[in-house]
Amino acid sequence: MRMRWRWAGAALALGLLGSGCVSFSQVQTADTLGAGRFQLGLEPGAQPVEETETQSDGTRTVKRGYAPLVDLSLRYGVTERLDLGARLGSSSLELQSKILLTSPENESLAISLAPTASGIFAAFGPLEAGYLRVSLPLLIGIKTRGGSELVLGPRLDGRRFLAGAGEDKLGVNILNAGASVGYALRVSEGFRLLPEVAYSRTIAGSAEANGATVDRGVLDAPGVWQFRLGFLFGQGRPSLAASGGDTRYEE
Repeated sequence: MRMRWRWAGAALALGLLGSGCVSFSQVQTADTLGAGRFQLGLEPGAQPVEETETQSDGTRTVKRGYAPLVDLSLRYGVTERLDLGARLGSSSLELQSKILLTSPENESLAISLAPTASGIFAAFGPLEAGYLRVSLPLLIGIKTRGGSELVLGPRLDGRRFLAGAGEDKLGVNILNAGASVGYALRVSEGFRLLPEVAYSRTIAGSAEANGATVDRGVLDAPGVWQFRLGFLFGQGRPSLAASGGDTRYEE
């Protein structure tokens, strides 16, 4: 019985890992919104996937396709340097924050830390499974004339998957590194269009059974790409270039 639940837990944990449901795209600017401003985002996209099928004669075929991604996001400017928000969809439920490290009055550059936390949990009778993810992106925004922004986003992701029943559990720990590049095109004062490409790869991993480590480096998987097209609604920070550089900010 214990061995049966162990293998069931392992299958479910690895199924969550490979399901493509984990989003690592940014789909936001490095600059904060500014105090009192809201932003609503619609973030459709796709992720390349591969599926291997074994035929009756033992030969294997690889099918390639794309898994759809979609998220809804809502962000609020608490101060000139701090945004808080949430994202729901392919990212499960993700809580977001963004801390601007450069001056809000900088007309050419915005650098910020954007830590996030997300997770999901499911129960199937006595079997339980879920994961927790904590991410630390560094967003570097190069501002262009008219309020648009080129966004570079190196990041680290720490993830923990857990599955099992009762005291018989299997856990998977993963550390990913990756980056994204996007361009937030300011179409109008209240709308930005943000195409983005993101990449993530596992750099360390381990598996444990009932709290004891049983293997390390077992998750040597290929890197994963994601493509997004963000529709961002909300005024955001006024463009200094468009306002003649006379905008004033209060902390």
